[in-house]
Amino acid sequence: MNLYPAAATIRHLLTSRSTAGYGVHSPFVYDFLTTVVRGKTEPHILEEVESLRREMLASRKTVRVTDLGRGSVVSRGAERKISAIAAAASLPPGQAALLARVARRTLNRIGDSKQKTRNQESSDEDTGPGSYDSTMKTRLSDQGVTIAGSSINETRQNLLNQENDRIISRSNKRSKPDKRKIILELGTSLGISTLALALALPEHEIVTVEGCPSLAAIARENLQRHGAGNVEVVNAEFSAALSMLRQEDVRVSFAFIDGNHKGSALVQYLADIETMGEEMIIVADDIHLSRDMYRAWRSHLADGKTPAAMETFRFGILFRLKSITPGCYRIRC
Repeated sequence: MNLYPAAATIRHLLTSRSTAGYGVHSPFVYDFLTTVVRGKTEPHILEEVESLRREMLASRKTVRVTDLGRGSVVSRGAERKISAIAAAASLPPGQAALLARVARRTLNRIGDSKQKTRNQESSDEDTGPGSYDSTMKTRLSDQGVTIAGSSINETRQNLLNQENDRIISRSNKRSKPDKRKIILELGTSLGISTLALALALPEHEIVTVEGCPSLAAIARENLQRHGAGNVEVVNAEFSAALSMLRQEDVRVSFAFIDGNHKGSALVQYLADIETMGEEMIIVADDIHLSRDMYRAWRSHLADGKTPAAMETFRFGILFRLKSITPGCYRIRC
């Protein structure tokens, strides 16, 4: 019998803080606690996700499961009931709702950051060649050019040519097609958590990876039936799928890891995903499932590369975001 989760829960309860944000000095973390963790998920998302959960819990079908990772700690054997998988492996309603809110907050934060960058770049641009008439003397003086005789016309033309080249270069960069941006999930199972992500972010592409062919097929059917048309279900081993996505130079802004609950695998997945984007939030499920998982989680934090992190009863959340106060927070959630 694995007593570690119970012991870890007690330890977490004794060392964690309220979700009200008392004593939290980071503005981002305080806002995250009060508006995301303590927030509400739209009723239509909850209703659709719970409808799928009820369908799976009521199913009498069995499925042949291929475990590529650690496998289930509850069920053994290749043949398993879909209802048993739904009961043991799917996210509880409250956690699925929290996952949806975290994903949406991630996209809003990164979107705001990029908009500020674009605004700054726009403010730095000149209005066009006509602006040179008022700034020419300053520019020539800065370059040590004596403003006399016909040389000013030649120098002026050279500066105009340089500026035109710079504008063309910037325009060419902007004209390049944007890289493919996705929300990533490792561990689709029956598609319940995937549906929560898809409905919370209907305008974003969700790529979810499931190693078991039978479960991947069921998840595709479930997601299509519940209107999640923005999801691609990939049937592959996690490392192979990550390698494929990196070769395609896919950008990840949010990732949810819920499968292969081995510490070494968790560390590898985190390291791989972090190379796939500049800013992102990564949520790891079941960090308190075993001593091995929690040690892996803590060892990843110890490398100092993650500015901030948060631990709930179930999730480990990494905030790889710019301009965020460092720290690791344990919360009662």
